[in-house]
Amino acid sequence: MKTTVDQLYPDIWQQVFEYLNAIELFVSFMHVTRAADEVLFNRNHHFRLRGFVVDAYVETLPEKLSPDQVISLELHQGSCLNIIEQCLALRSLKLIGRPEWIICLLRKFSNVNMKFEQLVFTVPGIGSLHDLLASIASLFSLRRLAIYANESEEKVKAGALSLTQTNVEQFILHSCSSISWNELSCMLPGLSNIRFLDITLFHYNMNSFWWFTFPKLRYICLILVEVPFEWIIQLAKTMPSLIKLKLKGLVGGEGFIINHKWFNLFESCSSLAVVQVNVSLEKDTNYFCINMIQAALREINLNLRCIEDDYDYYFTGESQQRWWNLSGMIMKQPVHSWQIMNKDHLIFARKSFISILF
Repeated sequence: MKTTVDQLYPDIWQQVFEYLNAIELFVSFMHVTRAADEVLFNRNHHFRLRGFVVDAYVETLPEKLSPDQVISLELHQGSCLNIIEQCLALRSLKLIGRPEWIICLLRKFSNVNMKFEQLVFTVPGIGSLHDLLASIASLFSLRRLAIYANESEEKVKAGALSLTQTNVEQFILHSCSSISWNELSCMLPGLSNIRFLDITLFHYNMNSFWWFTFPKLRYICLILVEVPFEWIIQLAKTMPSLIKLKLKGLVGGEGFIINHKWFNLFESCSSLAVVQVNVSLEKDTNYFCINMIQAALREINLNLRCIEDDYDYYFTGESQQRWWNLSGMIMKQPVHSWQIMNKDHLIFARKSFISILF
């Protein structure tokens, strides 16, 4: 027996609506069936609206859309609707505009009982990064913060306000501008509780950083732009609780492929258990002996392959630049009890031998 749209129960509609944003719901599904309307308008279903986008083109709210149902909102600078203070159930907020506008908007929340769990900022540059972090100090419920700045390059300016400790546990920072690790360390008071860090690192801005640590960091994802392997080893030393390290981006050959030092990462951070790798590099075909290197990398569960598989292009036999991909997951080798016993016996034997000599 076939089931028609008007025969679907409200719980089915509620599951379907979970995948649609608020505008799509009220434009395309309002008054389609009684069951669908019951989910949208009957408060007993406690249905929440996600993905509500308010930009310069949205001048009025859809009919019967109640702001207090919205839990996920994307707000653009220049929008004419001022509904954010009416969204009392809001948990996730994305703000797209200039930092000054975002900071001014966040100051208004100190007078409103908003319980944000996630904030996303999309700004032109990272110049006001310090002030952006200072503006979230009063948002005690905030756990996840993401900042994207991909339009212009600029240096981080000194902040006018001092940073206080926040409850942010997940921090994402991606920018086309380079930010030094020391600049990030100056903002450490606001980031001391983070457990997950996702950041882009550039090769031309890497000064010393080992004088501070991220004490609670468990998982870090790095997008690399030609960062030396030795620098990653030094970085791991600043994270005493790190469990998982994920590496993406563009790299060189030394340390990653030639004379690889992957096991050095586990030595520099005793808590590290997993290293996930998915990086690319451009090297001459004569840069390394491909068969020997691939065999050595396979022993540690890494796979090196040429991204460009058009072999006809290389039939001339001349040296060519190729793009390579290195991927895989390296697990920390467990230490067995017999290894510990052997080590203890060796130490005891050495001490006994020394006592005999002296």
